[in-house]
Amino acid sequence: MNQNNISAAELFQRVRELLMLPELEPQTRNKMMHDTLILCCHEGVKDTKQAFGNLFSQVDYLCKARGIKVADKIAIQTMRRHSNSQEPLSGEDLKYDARALVLFISAVFGVDVPHELNVLIPHTPRPYQKGLEINNRRIRCIVKNWDGDFIRVDIDQDADEEEYLVQLKDEENHIDHTYLWDILKEGMQLNLLDCQVKQPIITPRLIVVEPDYLVDISSIATCFTAFGHHPLLYLLNLMKPRANTQATLLGNFAGAALDDIINSHGKYQMNETVKTNFREKALEFCTCPWFDPKKFYTDASLQAFNLQQVVDILFPRTASQAQMTALRGESLYDRKKAILEPSFVCEALGIQGRVDLMTTDCKLLVEQKSGRNMNIENHQVDPGYHSYQLEPHYVQLLLYYGVLQHNFKLSNDRVNIRLLYSKYRPQDGLMVVAYYQKLFKEAIQYRNQLVAASFEIAKEGFEHALNEFTPEVLNVAGTQDFFYNKYLKPQIEAITKPLHTLSPLEEAYFCRMMTFVLREQIISKVGAQEGTNTSSSDLWTMPLTEKKDAGNIYTDLHIIRKEQSCAGSGYDTITLSVPDQGKDFLPNFRIGDMVYLYTYKLKEEPDVRKAILYKGVLQEIHSDEIVVHLTDGQQNADIFEMNLPYAIEHGTSDASTGGSIRNLHQFICAPKDKRDLLLGQRVPERDTSQELTRHYDDVLDDIILRAKQAQDYFLLVGPPGTGKTSRALKFMVEEALNDGTGMPTAESIAAGGKSAFQPASSILLMSYTNRAVDEICEMLVDSGIPFLRLGSEYSCDERFRPYLIEKAISDCPKLEAIKQYIIGTRVIVGTTSMMTSKPFIFTLKHFKLAIIDESSQILEPNLIGLLSAVDKFILIGDYKQLPAVVQQSEKDSGIPTINDSQKGGVIDMSILQDICLTNCRNSLFERLIRWEDHEERTEFIGILRRQGRMHPEIAEFPNRMFYRREKLEPVPCPHQLESELSYTLPSEDSLDDLLKEHRMIFLPSRFCKEPNVSDKINANEAEIVVDMLRRIHRFYGDRFDAQKTVGVIVPYRNQIAMVRKGIEKLGIPELEKISIDTVERYQGSQRDVIIYSFTIQNIWQLDFLAGNSFVEDGAIIDRKLNVAITRARKQMIMTGNAEILRNNQIFSQLMDYVKEKGGYFQNFTEKVW
Repeated sequence: MNQNNISAAELFQRVRELLMLPELEPQTRNKMMHDTLILCCHEGVKDTKQAFGNLFSQVDYLCKARGIKVADKIAIQTMRRHSNSQEPLSGEDLKYDARALVLFISAVFGVDVPHELNVLIPHTPRPYQKGLEINNRRIRCIVKNWDGDFIRVDIDQDADEEEYLVQLKDEENHIDHTYLWDILKEGMQLNLLDCQVKQPIITPRLIVVEPDYLVDISSIATCFTAFGHHPLLYLLNLMKPRANTQATLLGNFAGAALDDIINSHGKYQMNETVKTNFREKALEFCTCPWFDPKKFYTDASLQAFNLQQVVDILFPRTASQAQMTALRGESLYDRKKAILEPSFVCEALGIQGRVDLMTTDCKLLVEQKSGRNMNIENHQVDPGYHSYQLEPHYVQLLLYYGVLQHNFKLSNDRVNIRLLYSKYRPQDGLMVVAYYQKLFKEAIQYRNQLVAASFEIAKEGFEHALNEFTPEVLNVAGTQDFFYNKYLKPQIEAITKPLHTLSPLEEAYFCRMMTFVLREQIISKVGAQEGTNTSSSDLWTMPLTEKKDAGNIYTDLHIIRKEQSCAGSGYDTITLSVPDQGKDFLPNFRIGDMVYLYTYKLKEEPDVRKAILYKGVLQEIHSDEIVVHLTDGQQNADIFEMNLPYAIEHGTSDASTGGSIRNLHQFICAPKDKRDLLLGQRVPERDTSQELTRHYDDVLDDIILRAKQAQDYFLLVGPPGTGKTSRALKFMVEEALNDGTGMPTAESIAAGGKSAFQPASSILLMSYTNRAVDEICEMLVDSGIPFLRLGSEYSCDERFRPYLIEKAISDCPKLEAIKQYIIGTRVIVGTTSMMTSKPFIFTLKHFKLAIIDESSQILEPNLIGLLSAVDKFILIGDYKQLPAVVQQSEKDSGIPTINDSQKGGVIDMSILQDICLTNCRNSLFERLIRWEDHEERTEFIGILRRQGRMHPEIAEFPNRMFYRREKLEPVPCPHQLESELSYTLPSEDSLDDLLKEHRMIFLPSRFCKEPNVSDKINANEAEIVVDMLRRIHRFYGDRFDAQKTVGVIVPYRNQIAMVRKGIEKLGIPELEKISIDTVERYQGSQRDVIIYSFTIQNIWQLDFLAGNSFVEDGAIIDRKLNVAITRARKQMIMTGNAEILRNNQIFSQLMDYVKEKGGYFQNFTEKVW
């Protein structure tokens, strides 16, 4: 909504300050330079509609676009590298870097360098240095252009040459990268690996395209099929429904059995593995089609028997076993160094993955496969590899081998690699595998091609690739044998045929949403602009100081406890001590977050690329210790070294992208009636003959009745404090349940077996966040409604863990009893992402009704497939509060209004505007609300107007500005009827008088900018907030409750630390327990008093503060401000820089409103903070 850009003058002033303040610490000075460069790049590239990822590519692009001289460009890139470092710069280097930075600012903004800055910097570039050596092992570069057998590149190192040539073909050394001609793009980033350099020519043995885009190793391997490996197979596999077969269940068991056997000390009990595996995968077992328990047990016994022999061979426990191992010609490996399911990220190769088994000394690497290998069964050697292994498994193992080589700089003969086919006895199934360089290079080539295809589709649109999704195109090997035509081709057609039978509207919808999802995936991996987005590549591109500033890393942790969460689980609960992380450190982690735990060497910076990573979730977070629950527990406690420091960083996952794509494909495969409904091509139906089974509430009965009468969908708008979960959702569930019968107990089902009944109807309750699901569970428990929850115990409130399926069925030892228990439970609860990852539930239960809370925070691709699987759905939300987080720009996620159908055969996307789909970043809830308005229907929309949170004097402003349509009214609750605040102690000054008299207060802050302090910190406002907290605490006295009385909202996490420091100085323990958080994390919460610090001191920061706004009926709806104000029950206190805030229309109106009501504090002669 706003265009408050940072100016060149402000950036020049920053450079002047870092030159004029000699007392600055080197790290602070480097960070100031880095932040200034980020701000300059952000302004330069923000309207280019391109994703650049790191600063290297942004600087390169802007230097070309602005015509910056080559020598100055080199100096600017050198300055960028220095700004990433923590190493101190010499006075001379600092001046040369400042010169490079001001020249860059001058060029980006098209203005002259100010005279007062010109006199502080050198007039000539840094003297040219000859003899600089470049790192031949790995060179990061950007493509400028290419011609013949050479690519012209700029490298990301200090080097002699201004420009280098990458040789694509060298027949003498058997090097051929000419396949890259078809996928190279100007500005593309490359990793050149194992290079020969004869300046200016670089001849790499391996080239990796867009290396920050990590591809899962197993995803690459799966694409090596009997009919070839087309780059689009990667996307095709993402569209496939999640497999849940007896074979996948057996594979899961075999992996668990290997874990248990390795450290069972010769006392392995298979039945314990079966029980644990059965409990953890209860839903999968119950929903597996044609599951044969007897065959499963027989196959599992064989797997376990073979695995025990394999483990005794690799890790002999006795002398006789060691002798047998020697007779096989097998090396001996240390069982104490065996590690299970470790993860790796390899930026060098652009891949990531999780290994089944290896040793920490990297001497052994094993990939396990539980399925059939026809080469073994037929005693048929693969003619290409002269051995029995299957190609996709060979590819997978070679890529893991490559990761170890590049991450740990290992020689070719250091690692012994094995493929383990555990269905077969060790003499057949444990295969010694050689490093096959040709296949390894082919796998990296394929990885490059699929990444290039993903980037191309994200840029040009999925519609350009749509016609490529056919068996004929994907079958690049031209395979036509019996197995292909009988089994493989039908599997491909099951995915591709629905893509080619869509109506023009369906085709436009699917293609546009696929493009949107793929763009989000690229940004989530490589970033759009460094410093303005979060991405998985932050793990290695973000400087340590910036990670600390963002709270994205814990360092110098030491293990104090290693525990097993349950018998047989391995050591999966790791407690670490947390030393002081720095004066301004504030962790950006929450309980339930997925993380990487890893060690690093003393006196070195932590680096995920140089470590064995343990994946896990945060179980507990305290100021002095942190508890991580590992995804894969280690049976050997000695694996976790006690004398090395550990780090914790955010984990990465492609689950969200995969879930969105499967959802979209599930939607286009849904019945036409359902597709027409969701795309506005069919009028939703209503049965007015239905009546409520009982009276619920005088105000809500009409809404509950209309929701019941709606046969397809109902939309419930629930503004803040209107009781959408505690009352409306509760009554809707009760009414739906009243149509059926009660739920049997686990005991009755266990006793009755198959005779247990199938209830009349089942209800699916979902929400976007686990916190909101916890609130739904709380409502169900309080109402006495039985339910089961899908999810992880570590993202679930402890009170509701007994309702998790694996906990609830612990008393049901038999498969049929568990199945009937799940069938008999009428209410199932979970997050939308969990339901997407567990679609098997829909094969066991048919849901007549789904109710989705927080639906305004859920993007269409994350929901639309789930809704296709239920008879009717009710969406509850408030699109005037914060929506889902989208990283691509509003332009990139928008829907074109101009018909482009005549340009190159592109699909006409503008028809999506006709169904009120104007931007992919909007929720389905918002689109359907607008669609119902467009169709002038009101019977399928309900609005909750009675709010029981805000006092009328607080509610007046959001009512006037944001809820004109809804016209909110007080319930009224007792506190809404109070004419005065209950502050009875005598006033200390006129500010206390103001607090007693007014419920909406604004306290102007003053400018307090300091050159070495982040723009995300406002010391003056922190002081004001702390003073307000002291006063509130004094007024409340014994009534003060840290969880209910007062909360603080700020726009930046950095400001939280500043406020916390001030609170510590007060010495009031109760205040140290209050919640201080960003507005995004306060959504869904409430307090008696809310204190909101606007924090900003620059006009350009207004875009961030008010960026989540839209226009409705001619009025601006500022979602962030709306959420902030509507958290307050009794009083809303705000502090901000009035001079800056006046540049925003809504903020200006807010200050005028508070001033009009008398709550604007102006008595600065009495109180100055």
